[in-house]
Amino acid sequence: MKKMLMHICCGPDSTYAYEYFKRNYAVTGYFYNSNIDTENEFEKRYEQALIVSKHYNFALIKGEYQTLMFDKAVEGYENYEERSERCIICHKLNLKQTALIAKKLDMDCFSTTLTISPHKLAEKINILGQELSQKYDIEYIETILRKNNGFKRSITISNELNLYRQNYCGCKFSRRKSG
Repeated sequence: MKKMLMHICCGPDSTYAYEYFKRNYAVTGYFYNSNIDTENEFEKRYEQALIVSKHYNFALIKGEYQTLMFDKAVEGYENYEERSERCIICHKLNLKQTALIAKKLDMDCFSTTLTISPHKLAEKINILGQELSQKYDIEYIETILRKNNGFKRSITISNELNLYRQNYCGCKFSRRKSG
């Protein structure tokens, strides 16, 4: 079975994603979010991903908290709307780091939980994944996890596990919009 590094943005999104990927891959989770606005929020989301990894019994790697890298990358895009170029830059940062760690760990492939969200541009995320796959010579597994009730299933599991479900993607710009 191929070894996959699954990028995790938050616990709730990793629930159904793990169920989906474990059918065909030996999955290791990688919690990494360069965009999260506070270290407290980063830790809170990591704790939720840890609950999921323990529930399903898969290994979870905690990435570094690197919000300054995100801030620098999106400089000039601060006032852009959600689902804009700012978000694409963010997704690319997260997927690039996942691809690099997957290569370092001698994984066969990588993917992400990001495509479960109805608020994300799954097709663009998959294009980024394929571009990074070619650049770093590691297979990217393309999915749109929200299809076939994937998002609905993630909500059900999250409720069963009593997970914290945030109301914004994690960056300070989306927090402003969410209130």
